[in-house]
Amino acid sequence: VQVQVNGKEEIIKGDYCLVSIGRKPNTGKIGLENVGVELDQRGFIKINDKCQTNVEHVYAIGDCAGGYLLAHKASYEGKIAAEVINGLKSVIDFQAMPFVIFSDPEVAYTGLTEKEAKEEGYDTVSSRFPFQANGRALSVSDADGFVQVVADKETNRVLGVQMVGPEVSSLIAEAVFAIESGATAEDLSLTIHAHPTLPEPLMEAAEGVMGHAIHMLNKKQ
Repeated sequence: VQVQVNGKEEIIKGDYCLVSIGRKPNTGKIGLENVGVELDQRGFIKINDKCQTNVEHVYAIGDCAGGYLLAHKASYEGKIAAEVINGLKSVIDFQAMPFVIFSDPEVAYTGLTEKEAKEEGYDTVSSRFPFQANGRALSVSDADGFVQVVADKETNRVLGVQMVGPEVSSLIAEAVFAIESGATAEDLSLTIHAHPTLPEPLMEAAEGVMGHAIHMLNKKQ
């Protein structure tokens, strides 16, 4: 396969090549047109922030409704739809959606990247802590990767977290909670984490945002 990486052409040889060109919804031939449910140009069912379609009493959740094609997103929408049907004033809020890639090493992220945050007008500050400086990762011989915290420079509110390394598919949950609850980097840095454990790099990266890092050099903000 001939690819371009950082402006340079490279040849990658392998036994197999996976070509992924996207997914499309399987919404045809199920009778939606008979009741007048609207679809977008790609065939996804249009819904509002309450999982309601344009047809009264018809709701849609999950992949068929577009957006993030994730199992946990579908489960979340299912709960919202059930609550709305039961008369509650619930709405969808994807402020902190966790994304996980079960590769080796694992990759997980939530919220905004530093680039995205700047594009939205934030003056950002970020800090990255390596798993190579984490005792637990070293003890299990799995120390590749890092945890990065992106925060608003003025308020220190956590805007996004990116992780690469051991068990980050589980560790991202704390970052999701931090963003969802409006936590600051200081809140994370003051949260005592058991030692030696894999979640410690999130605390350490938050300390770096505050300029209070102990186990790495503090960079000038």
